[in-house]
Amino acid sequence: MNKKLMFGLLGLFCIGMVAATIGYYAVFSTTLTVSPSITLSEECSDVIDGVFDGDTVRGDECVITNNAPSERILTITNDAPDEITMSYVGVLDLTKKDSEWLPTGDSIPIEYTIIGNEFEVTGVPEGYTAIYYKDAVVGLNGRIANPQSAISIIGVGNLPEVDDANWDELADYSQSPDFYNQHKGAKIWVVPNEDLIDSTLNWANMANYYYETDLIQYNSDGEIVLSPGATLTVIPIYEIGIGVSGEIIIETTIA
Repeated sequence: MNKKLMFGLLGLFCIGMVAATIGYYAVFSTTLTVSPSITLSEECSDVIDGVFDGDTVRGDECVITNNAPSERILTITNDAPDEITMSYVGVLDLTKKDSEWLPTGDSIPIEYTIIGNEFEVTGVPEGYTAIYYKDAVVGLNGRIANPQSAISIIGVGNLPEVDDANWDELADYSQSPDFYNQHKGAKIWVVPNEDLIDSTLNWANMANYYYETDLIQYNSDGEIVLSPGATLTVIPIYEIGIGVSGEIIIETTIA
Protein backbone atom coordinates (compact mmCIF):
# COMPACT_ATOMS: atom_id res chain seq x y z
CA MET A 1 0.00 0.00 0.00
CA ASN A 2 1.16 3.48 -0.70
CA LYS A 3 2.92 4.80 2.41
CA LYS A 4 1.40 8.24 1.99
CA LEU A 5 -2.09 6.72 1.76
CA MET A 6 -1.44 4.59 4.85
CA PHE A 7 -0.27 7.59 6.79
CA GLY A 8 -3.38 9.54 5.77
CA LEU A 9 -5.75 6.76 6.83
CA LEU A 10 -3.90 6.35 10.12
CA GLY A 11 -4.19 10.07 10.80
CA LEU A 12 -7.91 10.07 10.18
CA PHE A 13 -8.31 7.02 12.43
CA CYS A 14 -6.41 8.70 15.27
CA ILE A 15 -8.43 11.90 14.95
CA GLY A 16 -11.62 9.85 15.07
CA MET A 17 -10.47 8.01 18.18
CA VAL A 18 -9.59 11.27 19.95
CA ALA A 19 -12.93 12.84 19.01
CA ALA A 20 -14.76 9.78 20.26
CA THR A 21 -13.08 9.87 23.66
CA ILE A 22 -13.60 13.61 24.29
CA GLY A 23 -16.91 14.27 26.11
CA TYR A 24 -18.42 17.34 27.82
CA TYR A 25 -17.32 18.94 31.03
CA ALA A 26 -20.95 19.36 32.06
CA VAL A 27 -24.49 19.47 30.73
CA PHE A 28 -27.46 21.27 32.23
CA SER A 29 -31.03 21.84 31.16
CA THR A 30 -33.78 24.29 32.08
CA THR A 31 -37.50 23.66 32.30
CA LEU A 32 -39.55 26.82 32.01
CA THR A 33 -43.10 27.03 33.31
CA VAL A 34 -44.50 30.19 31.69
CA SER A 35 -47.71 31.77 32.93
CA PRO A 36 -49.74 34.31 30.93
CA SER A 37 -49.10 37.86 32.10
CA ILE A 38 -52.52 39.10 30.94
CA THR A 39 -55.72 37.21 31.74
CA LEU A 40 -59.41 38.00 31.38
CA SER A 41 -62.40 37.36 33.58
CA GLU A 42 -64.85 34.75 32.34
CA GLU A 43 -67.59 37.34 31.70
CA CYS A 44 -65.97 38.67 28.54
CA SER A 45 -68.35 37.20 25.94
CA ASP A 46 -71.75 38.83 25.35
CA VAL A 47 -74.84 37.72 23.47
CA ILE A 48 -77.14 40.75 23.29
CA ASP A 49 -80.61 40.25 21.81
CA GLY A 50 -83.41 42.73 21.14
CA VAL A 51 -81.17 45.39 19.67
CA PHE A 52 -82.37 47.86 17.03
CA ASP A 53 -80.52 50.17 14.68
CA GLY A 54 -79.98 53.57 16.27
CA ASP A 55 -79.61 52.04 19.74
CA THR A 56 -76.71 52.50 22.15
CA VAL A 57 -76.02 49.17 23.84
CA ARG A 58 -74.00 48.45 26.94
CA GLY A 59 -72.10 45.17 27.15
CA ASP A 60 -71.01 43.24 30.22
CA GLU A 61 -67.91 44.35 32.06
CA CYS A 62 -64.64 42.55 31.40
CA VAL A 63 -61.79 42.48 33.94
CA ILE A 64 -58.26 42.55 32.51
CA THR A 65 -55.58 41.46 34.98
CA ASN A 66 -51.82 41.90 34.81
CA ASN A 67 -50.38 38.94 36.70
CA ALA A 68 -46.77 39.94 36.05
CA PRO A 69 -44.48 41.79 38.48
CA SER A 70 -43.79 44.44 35.84
CA GLU A 71 -46.05 46.79 33.90
CA ARG A 72 -47.53 45.75 30.57
CA ILE A 73 -48.40 48.01 27.63
CA LEU A 74 -51.69 46.91 26.09
CA THR A 75 -53.29 47.84 22.78
CA ILE A 76 -57.04 47.26 22.87
CA THR A 77 -58.74 47.22 19.46
CA ASN A 78 -61.87 45.79 17.86
CA ASP A 79 -63.15 44.80 14.43
CA ALA A 80 -66.50 46.64 14.62
CA PRO A 81 -67.85 47.70 11.21
CA ASP A 82 -67.91 51.40 10.36
CA GLU A 83 -71.66 51.53 11.06
CA ILE A 84 -71.04 50.70 14.73
CA THR A 85 -69.04 53.08 16.94
CA MET A 86 -67.39 51.43 19.93
CA SER A 87 -65.95 52.82 23.13
CA TYR A 88 -64.91 51.34 26.46
CA VAL A 89 -65.75 52.92 29.80
CA GLY A 90 -64.80 52.33 33.41
CA VAL A 91 -66.31 53.09 36.82
CA LEU A 92 -64.34 55.01 39.44
CA ASP A 93 -65.27 55.74 43.03
CA LEU A 94 -64.46 59.24 44.23
CA THR A 95 -64.33 60.07 47.92
CA LYS A 96 -64.00 63.06 50.18
CA LYS A 97 -60.67 63.27 52.01
CA ASP A 98 -59.34 65.13 55.02
CA SER A 99 -56.26 67.38 55.19
CA GLU A 100 -54.06 64.28 55.51
CA TRP A 101 -55.52 62.95 52.23
CA LEU A 102 -57.25 60.08 53.99
CA PRO A 103 -60.79 59.09 52.87
CA THR A 104 -63.61 60.25 55.12
CA GLY A 105 -66.10 57.61 53.90
CA ASP A 106 -68.38 59.84 51.79
CA SER A 107 -68.03 58.62 48.19
CA ILE A 108 -69.74 58.69 44.78
CA PRO A 109 -69.27 56.57 41.60
CA ILE A 110 -68.57 58.17 38.24
CA GLU A 111 -68.16 56.63 34.80
CA TYR A 112 -65.34 57.70 32.47
CA THR A 113 -64.09 56.88 28.99
CA ILE A 114 -61.07 54.58 28.81
CA ILE A 115 -60.97 54.19 25.02
CA GLY A 116 -63.08 56.17 22.57
CA ASN A 117 -63.24 59.17 20.28
CA GLU A 118 -63.48 61.65 23.17
CA PHE A 119 -63.13 61.69 26.93
CA GLU A 120 -66.34 61.96 28.93
CA VAL A 121 -67.30 61.69 32.59
CA THR A 122 -70.86 60.89 33.65
CA GLY A 123 -72.56 60.53 37.00
CA VAL A 124 -71.41 63.94 38.29
CA PRO A 125 -73.86 65.23 40.94
CA GLU A 126 -75.81 68.40 40.25
CA GLY A 127 -73.90 71.49 41.33
CA TYR A 128 -70.51 69.82 40.77
CA THR A 129 -67.95 69.80 37.95
CA ALA A 130 -65.52 67.05 36.94
CA ILE A 131 -61.91 68.17 36.48
CA TYR A 132 -58.53 66.68 35.57
CA TYR A 133 -55.96 67.49 38.24
CA LYS A 134 -52.36 67.33 37.02
CA ASP A 135 -49.55 67.38 39.59
CA ALA A 136 -46.29 69.20 38.92
CA VAL A 137 -43.98 67.15 41.16
CA VAL A 138 -43.63 63.58 42.42
CA GLY A 139 -44.23 62.81 46.08
CA LEU A 140 -46.88 63.60 48.67
CA ASN A 141 -45.04 66.48 50.34
CA GLY A 142 -44.26 68.06 46.99
CA ARG A 143 -47.88 67.77 45.87
CA ILE A 144 -49.12 69.52 49.01
CA ALA A 145 -46.58 72.33 48.63
CA ASN A 146 -47.39 72.84 44.93
CA PRO A 147 -51.16 73.09 44.40
CA GLN A 148 -52.12 73.16 40.72
CA SER A 149 -54.92 74.56 38.60
CA ALA A 150 -58.02 72.62 37.62
CA ILE A 151 -58.17 71.41 34.00
CA SER A 152 -61.51 71.14 32.24
CA ILE A 153 -62.27 67.65 30.94
CA ILE A 154 -64.13 69.17 27.99
CA GLY A 155 -62.02 68.65 24.89
CA VAL A 156 -59.11 67.13 26.81
CA GLY A 157 -56.84 64.73 24.91
CA ASN A 158 -55.22 61.52 26.06
CA LEU A 159 -54.82 61.23 29.83
CA PRO A 160 -52.58 61.60 31.66
CA GLU A 161 -50.79 64.35 29.76
CA VAL A 162 -47.11 63.63 29.17
CA ASP A 163 -45.92 66.29 31.66
CA ASP A 164 -48.15 65.04 34.47
CA ALA A 165 -45.90 64.11 37.42
CA ASN A 166 -48.29 61.25 38.18
CA TRP A 167 -47.15 59.68 34.89
CA ASP A 168 -43.46 60.04 35.73
CA GLU A 169 -41.42 56.83 35.98
CA LEU A 170 -40.78 57.68 39.64
CA ALA A 171 -44.47 58.01 40.48
CA ASP A 172 -45.83 55.13 42.54
CA TYR A 173 -49.27 55.36 44.14
CA SER A 174 -49.15 51.77 45.33
CA GLN A 175 -47.59 53.04 48.56
CA SER A 176 -49.11 54.66 51.66
CA PRO A 177 -51.37 56.57 52.02
CA ASP A 178 -52.88 55.72 48.62
CA PHE A 179 -52.45 51.97 47.93
CA TYR A 180 -53.93 52.40 44.44
CA ASN A 181 -54.54 49.61 41.95
CA GLN A 182 -52.84 51.60 39.16
CA HIS A 183 -49.45 52.95 40.21
CA LYS A 184 -49.38 55.75 37.61
CA GLY A 185 -52.03 57.72 35.75
CA ALA A 186 -54.38 60.69 35.84
CA LYS A 187 -56.48 62.10 38.68
CA ILE A 188 -60.15 62.91 38.13
CA TRP A 189 -61.88 65.03 40.80
CA VAL A 190 -65.40 66.34 41.21
CA VAL A 191 -65.62 69.76 42.88
CA PRO A 192 -68.50 72.12 43.80
CA ASN A 193 -69.15 74.75 41.15
CA GLU A 194 -68.81 77.59 43.68
CA ASP A 195 -65.30 76.42 44.60
CA LEU A 196 -64.08 76.62 41.01
CA ILE A 197 -63.45 80.06 39.50
CA ASP A 198 -62.08 79.64 35.99
CA SER A 199 -59.28 77.16 36.69
CA THR A 200 -58.62 78.22 40.30
CA LEU A 201 -59.68 75.95 43.15
CA ASN A 202 -60.76 77.26 46.54
CA TRP A 203 -58.59 75.09 48.77
CA ALA A 204 -60.28 76.45 51.89
CA ASN A 205 -63.20 74.16 51.03
CA MET A 206 -61.15 71.11 49.99
CA ALA A 207 -63.15 68.91 52.38
CA ASN A 208 -66.11 69.30 49.99
CA TYR A 209 -64.26 67.88 46.97
CA TYR A 210 -64.52 64.28 45.77
CA TYR A 211 -61.05 62.88 45.06
CA GLU A 212 -59.74 59.89 43.12
CA THR A 213 -59.43 56.48 44.73
CA ASP A 214 -57.41 55.19 41.79
CA LEU A 215 -55.54 56.62 38.82
CA ILE A 216 -57.08 56.40 35.35
CA GLN A 217 -56.01 56.50 31.72
CA TYR A 218 -57.77 57.58 28.57
CA ASN A 219 -56.34 56.84 25.14
CA SER A 220 -58.16 57.32 21.86
CA ASP A 221 -55.91 54.74 20.14
CA GLY A 222 -56.49 52.06 22.77
CA GLU A 223 -53.00 52.07 24.30
CA ILE A 224 -53.16 51.45 28.04
CA VAL A 225 -50.36 50.76 30.55
CA LEU A 226 -51.34 48.25 33.23
CA SER A 227 -49.33 48.35 36.45
CA PRO A 228 -47.87 45.19 38.05
CA GLY A 229 -50.67 43.14 39.61
CA ALA A 230 -53.28 45.70 38.55
CA THR A 231 -56.73 45.10 37.10
CA LEU A 232 -58.67 47.16 34.57
CA THR A 233 -62.42 46.75 34.25
CA VAL A 234 -63.76 47.81 30.85
CA ILE A 235 -67.40 48.03 29.79
CA PRO A 236 -67.94 48.01 26.00
CA ILE A 237 -70.43 50.52 24.58
CA TYR A 238 -71.90 49.94 21.11
CA GLU A 239 -73.50 52.83 19.19
CA ILE A 240 -75.40 51.20 16.33
CA GLY A 241 -75.97 53.22 13.18
CA ILE A 242 -79.24 53.63 11.35
CA GLY A 243 -79.88 50.91 8.79
CA VAL A 244 -77.73 48.26 10.45
CA SER A 245 -79.36 44.82 10.66
CA GLY A 246 -78.57 41.13 11.02
CA GLU A 247 -76.26 39.22 13.34
CA ILE A 248 -72.98 41.04 13.91
CA ILE A 249 -70.08 39.52 15.81
CA ILE A 250 -67.51 42.01 17.14
CA GLU A 251 -64.21 40.86 18.63
CA THR A 252 -62.04 42.91 20.95
CA THR A 253 -58.33 42.12 20.81
CA ILE A 254 -55.83 42.86 23.58
CA ALA A 255 -52.31 42.85 22.15
